[in-house]
Amino acid sequence: MRTLELNKFKAFKDPISLNLDGKSLLMYGENGSGKSSLYEAIKLTFFSLKLQGNLSAATPEDLEQQKNDLLSKYNNKVDNQNFSIKINGTEYDSFIRSNYQVFMISLEELFIDNKINIKELLRSFFLDITDIDIICQQAAKLIEQEVNEKLNSFSESVRIEIDEEDDYSLKIIDDSRNISSTTELRKFFNEGKINAIVLLVLLTAIELSKDPTKENKILVLDDFITSLDVSNRTFLIKLIIENFADTQVIILTHNISFYNLIMFMINKIRSKPKKKTESSEWLFCNLYEINNCHKIYFKNNIERVKTIKEDYGKLGTANSNVEIDAIGNRIRRKFEILLYEYSKLLMIGTVEDSSKIIDRIMNGKAAYYNSEGKTASDLIDDLEVILQQNIAHNLPRRLQNKIDSYKNHSFSNFKKIITELKLYQKVTMHPLSHGIAGIPTFTTREIEKSIDLLEKMEDFLRDMVDSNVSGV
Repeated sequence: MRTLELNKFKAFKDPISLNLDGKSLLMYGENGSGKSSLYEAIKLTFFSLKLQGNLSAATPEDLEQQKNDLLSKYNNKVDNQNFSIKINGTEYDSFIRSNYQVFMISLEELFIDNKINIKELLRSFFLDITDIDIICQQAAKLIEQEVNEKLNSFSESVRIEIDEEDDYSLKIIDDSRNISSTTELRKFFNEGKINAIVLLVLLTAIELSKDPTKENKILVLDDFITSLDVSNRTFLIKLIIENFADTQVIILTHNISFYNLIMFMINKIRSKPKKKTESSEWLFCNLYEINNCHKIYFKNNIERVKTIKEDYGKLGTANSNVEIDAIGNRIRRKFEILLYEYSKLLMIGTVEDSSKIIDRIMNGKAAYYNSEGKTASDLIDDLEVILQQNIAHNLPRRLQNKIDSYKNHSFSNFKKIITELKLYQKVTMHPLSHGIAGIPTFTTREIEKSIDLLEKMEDFLRDMVDSNVSGV
């Protein structure tokens, strides 16, 4: 998949596009930023027949109306106009899918009551597997063997058995606890273990179902790490990156720690020599929403302030084709991205949330995070643990020590930068982006100062990354 363009589709009131050029993608976005809409757009493109499979009507006219009603649910609720999805420049309903094999996993679509049936599990997801019955008949024991090998690498004390006589039901066995069960799984095993097993079964079945005649393979994973501990997450990422090197992988997550972990591991693994059949090219992007407008920026393409500064220095020369209003747009965009990166670094959330943190700094208050990347929410959890211990001895001091370990006052320079930038945002960035032709709205001194402050802000955030999340 080279490009994906959406307009008036679910969360996206305005056009938005992803330029992938066939590369794999890691996307971070807060809940509500539009990640699920991207996931649904890919699903509708490649699995429209499955989505329409439950429709039934007495007449062709009624069936057509049901199809229209189904599609209308994808329209943006503000505009309520017909949506548009384009894959590689072609409308989704005209796009030729025959050369694609697509697998989509979102644990939000997973519901496990008391029992796991392998056939039902594979059917419950959107997986381009030609015949699930045949896969189960021919490869059930191989799936069992490979999943158990992977669970052993997970250092999990459990293993599985697939009972072909019981319609391919899955038994989970924990020898260390002398537990073996096919039913009431949630009674005996925690959610993390069950989800880890489900993911391994799905990924193993997908690996065994790859069709060599399909040139383009796509694996889409949407927030698929629910309840997995850090060690299992690391192993799972490594497994996906290495075992699906011949596949365009698209990972969507709202978990910033997971995003950073995946990015670190991708960079670590792809630094190794590649096999002939593998493509280790990855794009890293952020999806965010501000003022009801959804925006995407790729970390691979984030413009450095140095570049803006150089282009500004060329204004009016024979080698420059850049206009002054374009410089203003780039300054404003860079400021917005730096604020977003700052909020993401603290794992606070959206750009709107970051403005609250900025206000705290401006008012001389501390921001709360520690060198492990934990934030105020984690501080509350830690305080609750101390209180639940019910140990009265030196309680005030222990609580204060924990608070102090999160408190960070080292923002004096940052406060000064933000104070001045907010002023220049009103004086320089906004008029340059929305000014009226013929009316002077800025001075060269103001734009030069804006660039200088952006440079300082960029350096400050880079220092924060180096000191607090080194290695990520």
